Amino acid sequence: MGEITSITRAAIIDQLMARGHDWAGRLREDDFLSRLYDLNALPSDDSRFQTAAGDIWQHRVNNRDWENDWVFYDRRFNLLQGADEDFLRFLCETVHPAVRPNSQQALELVDLYNEQLRLDGCELARRSEISGRPVFGARKTAQATQDVEIFEEPTGWPKVDRQVGEIRLRLREAAAEEQFQSVGHLCREALISLAQAVYDRQRHATQDGVEPSATDAKRMLDAFISVELAGGGNANARKHAKAACGLANEVQHDRTATFRDAALCAEATVSVIRIVAIVSGRRERTDLAP
Repeated sequence: MGEITSITRAAIIDQLMARGHDWAGRLREDDFLSRLYDLNALPSDDSRFQTAAGDIWQHRVNNRDWENDWVFYDRRFNLLQGADEDFLRFLCETVHPAVRPNSQQALELVDLYNEQLRLDGCELARRSEISGRPVFGARKTAQATQDVEIFEEPTGWPKVDRQVGEIRLRLREAAAEEQFQSVGHLCREALISLAQAVYDRQRHATQDGVEPSATDAKRMLDAFISVELAGGGNANARKHAKAACGLANEVQHDRTATFRDAALCAEATVSVIRIVAIVSGRRERTDLAP
């Protein structure tokens, strides 16, 4: 978005370090970063290792010969100059209950962040809870855009919104193949819930004349889009929905699923949900009304 300046970012980093806060919380730094990045897909800056996972372990777990604030100046993460969303996700992760289970410490960090972020029209705000502990998300301030969420706007379908939130949480916490598979399963369930919310068998005739079962998301969504999204873009939208359903099912049954597989599946699923929300009128611009 280009709204959080390098001055604000540097001020946050300086205060974080000056007050002795460990950005990785109770986690090892490589484990923390693995919640946000695929470290095995990033290059190494140490010729002895092939990927970032190796050199971060060597220099911050084995030897600890990098400075404590190294991550903020590492070109691979580009937190000082990169996208606002990446910087904000990093900050949100530092106060996640899995990283910082002490709620009081998390709240103190949020106050520290917000003192600077609000100068640029952003802030971290409580979004949900895990085991009674707050989970934070980033949003624009009320003065900037009347509290519009930066990362995600609810669709208004409660079950779908809950499942999307769970997908994001599971993707952040996943570290093993079976956990990446579970993201695919959640994506499939979210698409089923979406299909059940919008499909009307009286209005949405299926393309092959087969009556869809209660869990046949592909057939229900295909019928919905064919009727509700007329015109030249209809075929592409239908292909998109089919591809997302197929990808969710593929990852669910892939015993070698990786973070990249799960992330692609989640992105495709959320994209379909947004398309259907637009088609169904849940993304209309009310601010343009006369």
